[in-house]
Amino acid sequence: MSPTVRKDCACPKVTCRRHTLCDECEAEQARKGNLPFCKRPRKVSLRDRIRELLGLGK
Repeated sequence: MSPTVRKDCACPKVTCRRHTLCDECEAEQARKGNLPFCKRPRKVSLRDRIRELLGLGK
């Protein structure tokens, strides 16, 4: 099986030797007890939360 390579990798750590190498990245993060950047829940900004509460669109 060939490794998964993503040219559109969302991780901001572009100097990481595992950047774009999904299988290696996921295995390394699992070994450390972490989630890879692309699998982490997205954080919502305070501004977007306020807009949502007020019923305003973006």
